[in-house]
Amino acid sequence: MNYFLLESDPLYTDAPVLQNWSGKIERSCIMPGKAYQLPTRMILNIHPNPHVFFTDIIDFPFLLLSRNCMDSIKLYEPQIVSKQIILLDSENRKKQTYYLPILPHLNCLSANSFLSPDRTELKEGVLDVDQIDRNGIFHLSGFSHFYTVIRLDILESMLKRGAKGIKVTPMKSVSSEGRNV
Repeated sequence: MNYFLLESDPLYTDAPVLQNWSGKIERSCIMPGKAYQLPTRMILNIHPNPHVFFTDIIDFPFLLLSRNCMDSIKLYEPQIVSKQIILLDSENRKKQTYYLPILPHLNCLSANSFLSPDRTELKEGVLDVDQIDRNGIFHLSGFSHFYTVIRLDILESMLKRGAKGIKVTPMKSVSSEGRNV
């Protein structure tokens, strides 16, 4: 199975940028088993921008998905819980609803992965597919930044529905025995 690193496309310079989110959403609660501590629905402000373009994915400070993308994921992973986040630009009177998916955090990087010297940044990820099990979308554990990995079939479903603002990077895969997959 093919997997990709899922990110926001930096070419979309008018994508929403969250402001004053710290203290409203505790990043450590964005995982199964702790998500009950997050509100079901909330409003977060974005930096005022009269030309804001609401992309289908926002990857910082945490993963937010449009309804279109969330619906695609639910087709393949119906058990995934999400929280509703309304992004608001009150100055320009614009808003959009997003979803904060509560994804599993998997320790599935093989020893063949390349990290920054301080081990806080992923340079090149190589997945150990035996550690992924049946998960189609998940976060890599062990990082302060959310690295989201998505399986090809789910990604294709999102793109067929016209998802915009998505950047993907192919990831290599190996099995625990070390053979390429």
